[in-house]
Amino acid sequence: MTECFELTYHGGGGFNWTEVWNMPVTTRRFNLKKIMQYLDKVEEMRSESRKQVTEKTDMSKFKIPDVVKNKIDEPTFVSKVKTKR
Repeated sequence: MTECFELTYHGGGGFNWTEVWNMPVTTRRFNLKKIMQYLDKVEEMRSESRKQVTEKTDMSKFKIPDVVKNKIDEPTFVSKVKTKR
């Protein structure tokens, strides 16, 4: 019964309940094995991509400016807009 649920749920819409219920046990287990192999491969690829992203965004490579006495520097640009006083 659990095998039937897993095939219909993880089968990507390829199987319906009656097909899986009437499917020979050997075929059902073969399909479950292939789905598990596919899901393991997808998870491996995701973990590799996460590893690459974390290597690219290593925080030790960034230089964070020092803030003196919690004072943020004023912008250095000059505005052409007249201010109201």
